[in-house]
Amino acid sequence: MTSTTEQPAKLFQRIASGTLHLGIAQYGSMAIGLIKMPILARLVAPEIFGVVALATAWTSFMQIFRLELREVVIADPQGHAARLNTQFVIELISSLPGILIALVLYLAWPGLATTAAWTAIFAILGMRIIHAATSTPLYILHRDIRQSTITRLTLLGFGLGFAASVILAWQGYPLAALIADAILPSITVGVGAWLATNWRPSLAWDPDVARDVYGFALTLWTSALLQKIMFEGDDWFVGRFAGNQRLGFYSRAYATAKMPMDVFGGTIGGIGLTMYANARTIGRDYLSRVYAFATWLLTRIVAWSSIVFLAAADEIVAVLLGPNWGPVPLILRLLALYMLGRPLWQNNSQLLIAIRQEGSYRLTLVLQAAVLILLGIPTIYFYGAEGAAAASSIMMLLGLIASQRLAARHVSASLWELYGLPLVLVVVLTPLAYWLGAMLEVNTIITLLFKGAFVTLVFAGAVLLFEPRQRDQIIRMVRAFLHREGA
Repeated sequence: MTSTTEQPAKLFQRIASGTLHLGIAQYGSMAIGLIKMPILARLVAPEIFGVVALATAWTSFMQIFRLELREVVIADPQGHAARLNTQFVIELISSLPGILIALVLYLAWPGLATTAAWTAIFAILGMRIIHAATSTPLYILHRDIRQSTITRLTLLGFGLGFAASVILAWQGYPLAALIADAILPSITVGVGAWLATNWRPSLAWDPDVARDVYGFALTLWTSALLQKIMFEGDDWFVGRFAGNQRLGFYSRAYATAKMPMDVFGGTIGGIGLTMYANARTIGRDYLSRVYAFATWLLTRIVAWSSIVFLAAADEIVAVLLGPNWGPVPLILRLLALYMLGRPLWQNNSQLLIAIRQEGSYRLTLVLQAAVLILLGIPTIYFYGAEGAAAASSIMMLLGLIASQRLAARHVSASLWELYGLPLVLVVVLTPLAYWLGAMLEVNTIITLLFKGAFVTLVFAGAVLLFEPRQRDQIIRMVRAFLHREGA
């Protein structure tokens, strides 16, 4: 049996290796996206992006009964067979009503969406059934921190999506191009995970385990329903009140605002649930140390990348999307609090779920959904995409505050050490970098590179100068990891 003193070291080694491979997947996917998006943005009209965004929102609400029970598997490091089988059955069965709802609506009310939107809706629903059928093997890979396998599958899926979408768009099939780009990565990862784990459902069953899973699933379902309102209700309202073109602008700004979380902070966020679930088994003190360090690192990564995106929004949109996306920079800047807050809110949410405080997590969702409904609907009606961005930012700020207060009941961490320096740097560096870039009066790419380099150098210098303890800790961890990897 592993000793108590050895457990943290072994867990760190697994987490460090998983984080490294997850980083490869994140930045490899980003590289593919940076090549793909300028091509698609020039070959596909904004209205088509709006159609797919609206279809995605419709699909989400049609799958109101669908459950994604990743937390059920990851929060159980022992991997009981009965728990895995129960999760698999619930998730697969819950994915099927969406197709039936879509068929009934299509036959009874075909004018609810355009023909193009219906095509996208059924394609996305089909992808999600495949995802449900391959969910358990994928969650097992996450639980066991087998990120090297997930990385290979992720890069393969994004590569296939890139190739298919560009070819289809080039041949004059813009809708098919965006659908292929949306579904191929998920299908590739799911099927690959099934082959990699060789897991198959069995007849193992335990009534006590099943009741626990059902209770956990009910909590997660209500949470997922609230998340649909939070993260997809704004798309639906913008599409209905402002039209597909404005929704296309908003969807691109929203996707860009998620990049600090999905790409730059994804190496921590992608492994956070597994990390906290395993740390919990060692003890509360160790969990607090893991949480404090992970949150410290995540906050700095998110703050740095957000400053670059906010200061260089015009240049980023011009390079990535081209001249047809003029309203996007303003919408992106109105999403500033969302951009900064969502990765940190997600980090706190993963902690609460990992320690089985899912009820507390749900409280934050209730608050955020209420804010988006009460504030978002009138602002979207009167101000369109810009109103949606402002409402989303306020929603996320309040959610972050609530989740931080709930997390503080279970872990110990200094809020000033976690958030103080990044907050100061965001307030100071964002307008400063924007002003210096405007003073250059050079071409777009040089201005973008200058802003990125300036923010990076000043931000890194501030962290090295004012936070020597954390700097030394990172150096020791990297050296220890490299030493173990070499051995």
